[in-house]
Amino acid sequence: MNFTASEVAQRIGGKLFGKDLRLKGISSVQRPKEGTIIFCPSPKDFENVKEKREITVVVSQKVNHESYILVEDVKLSLAKFLDFYFKEEHPSGISPKAYVEESAVIGKDVYVGPFAYVGKHVVLEDGVKVYPFCYVGDYTHVGEGSILFSGVKVYPRSVIGKRVRVHSGAVIGADGFGYHITKEGIFKLNHIGNVIIEDDVEIGANTTIDRAMIDSTVIGKETKIDNLVMIAHNCQIGERNIIVSQVGLSGSVKTGKNVVLAGQVGVADHVHIGDNVQVAAKSGVSKDLEPNKTYGANLPAIEWSKWKRIYIYLLKLPELFKK
Repeated sequence: MNFTASEVAQRIGGKLFGKDLRLKGISSVQRPKEGTIIFCPSPKDFENVKEKREITVVVSQKVNHESYILVEDVKLSLAKFLDFYFKEEHPSGISPKAYVEESAVIGKDVYVGPFAYVGKHVVLEDGVKVYPFCYVGDYTHVGEGSILFSGVKVYPRSVIGKRVRVHSGAVIGADGFGYHITKEGIFKLNHIGNVIIEDDVEIGANTTIDRAMIDSTVIGKETKIDNLVMIAHNCQIGERNIIVSQVGLSGSVKTGKNVVLAGQVGVADHVHIGDNVQVAAKSGVSKDLEPNKTYGANLPAIEWSKWKRIYIYLLKLPELFKK
């Protein structure tokens, strides 16, 4: 791949200063290579590469370099660059090794890979891609341009919107963890609801989203969910949420718009999290959180013998309060 710095500047909406170099690819700040374009989101990133010659750097403020592109938002420019020069490509057509029920409705430019199963009365709208070893249960509806990567399992009656990306190993619509404990034993509460995933959602590898007991578990528009996230039955996730790896949401959690849950956050059942809330990594959320605030309660790792001494003091706190 070859392109000039001026061509890139035009594509990403920036202004070129200095030489209009001919470039042969992109490289990272950590491993800069001659003859490439390098995106530098911070001044520190530029410091790491400024001695390199025959490169073009993309920055958000003017620098002393022989070739640079000035933009407002470096990471947004990187997204535009990658989308244009490294656009994702997908196949089309139904593999003879796939199993598609006769009652399924298949749109244009759809791909169903080998050993995938598409159930009864499933609707795959135009441009849907179902990669090998996927399971799409009966009466599921998958919207235009959505992608189910290899090994995704979608239980019956799920609704997936447009331009949704579901990565390998994710399970959509499994039973919620619902039981009634009695003296006679533990009785399962049959979950007859479904999962609704709205437009432009991305779901990471090995994430699980359980179906509701009676109504719907809902994932709002433009929400991005990392790998290894657990979302329980009846949750209502708002629009444009960011949910990072190993987050666990108990049943009937509700979040507003623009909520950010960092890694390993745990949320108790029936908690309501307001709009624009951010929760720091490893925090436990046991009650409703008011909107437009940042929350967190976690203990970073410290040297083990020091922690043991602190723990002894913690056990003595009740006696100190009495005194």
